[in-house]
Amino acid sequence: MIIEYFKQITKIPRCSGNTEKMKEFLVNFANDRGYKVKTDMYGNILATSDNPKICFQSHYDMVCIGEYQNIEIIEENGFLKAKNSTLGADNGIGIAIMMDLMDKYKDLEFLFTNDEEIGLIGAMNLKLHPKSKKLINLDSEDENIYIGCAGGFDVEITIPTKRKPYFGEVYQIKIDNLPGGHSGVDIDKNYPNAIKKVVSKLKDNWTLLSIKGGERRNSIPVNCEALVISDSKLNFPKITSKGKIIQNSSILIKLLKTLHHGILGYDKDYNVVSQSMNLAIVNDNKIILSFRANSNEDLQKLKDEIKHLLSFIECEYIIVDEYPAWKPIKSDLAQKYQKISNKNLKVIHAGLEPAILGDFFEEMISVGPNIYEPHSIRERVEIDSIYKIYNEINEFLRKY
Repeated sequence: MIIEYFKQITKIPRCSGNTEKMKEFLVNFANDRGYKVKTDMYGNILATSDNPKICFQSHYDMVCIGEYQNIEIIEENGFLKAKNSTLGADNGIGIAIMMDLMDKYKDLEFLFTNDEEIGLIGAMNLKLHPKSKKLINLDSEDENIYIGCAGGFDVEITIPTKRKPYFGEVYQIKIDNLPGGHSGVDIDKNYPNAIKKVVSKLKDNWTLLSIKGGERRNSIPVNCEALVISDSKLNFPKITSKGKIIQNSSILIKLLKTLHHGILGYDKDYNVVSQSMNLAIVNDNKIILSFRANSNEDLQKLKDEIKHLLSFIECEYIIVDEYPAWKPIKSDLAQKYQKISNKNLKVIHAGLEPAILGDFFEEMISVGPNIYEPHSIRERVEIDSIYKIYNEINEFLRKY
């Protein structure tokens, strides 16, 4: 029933920030199967039994890009994908597995968290209290067993600027329809960043009418457009536009050129990116950066470095949406699951909710099927991998 359940929930709106109908569906589903259900003001749902030994957890919101209002699922070459939209396999497959487990077992616990994709909001503000002390998170995107993850924070920068009205011809520098991708797990794949592509074409002494690029804080930018005013002829398309000139454009252009995008560090022990930065969004004089690191010490180091860099520029900035890293621990739960699955214990360079939920649980792992290019319209999930993970979970429950 996993695929059937996934197709069912795909018809229910669950974009981050708009999840009320999905919450109502899951509450009714758990109640109908005899679980005791509680919710909190942040949209989290806990479905529990009398004496659960283990809790399964997934988030029920999704990143919505493309034609997500009416997702059309396509099965092709052993994968599920969506037509011109994010699929929502992240984390909808985890939800579907939990729904199937509810049908089969009556002595487990299930935690559905809300708005993970926009800052781990549900997990960060969880007001419910799970009974079990062991957690299996189902939000991983490949078949390894994850025992640690990156933390992160965003930086919102505003450059004070004077504007004056303008109407006339401008040059348009535009990059669009790049691959995009997840700013954590895809940051090492050398996918181009549309903002960096456009900025590389700008000269420091050009005047900007506007520059806008990026779609989500946690996605590699797909589109960017700059409108440039120049007295000399430029080799770009001309259009007629109106707006307000950014009079100190050179400061903005120089900063955008200086800011890094990509890998900042690598962990050879776990063979994973350890530090990274995503130049995520620019909207004229406002810039949003997204940082990740696999330890809280490295997160602090990145904060200190960006603060130092911005101290040389006339700007205002705030650090927002901070979440901690999950320090890897080879727990008894991890080692028992490893015996069942014969898979590696790894660390992922992305935020997972166990980093937040550690105060509620003594042992935690994260598992999941192979999901490729999440947070993009090329998102797809391997069907055989879904059943492989599901069978491992059932074997683990039967044995332990």
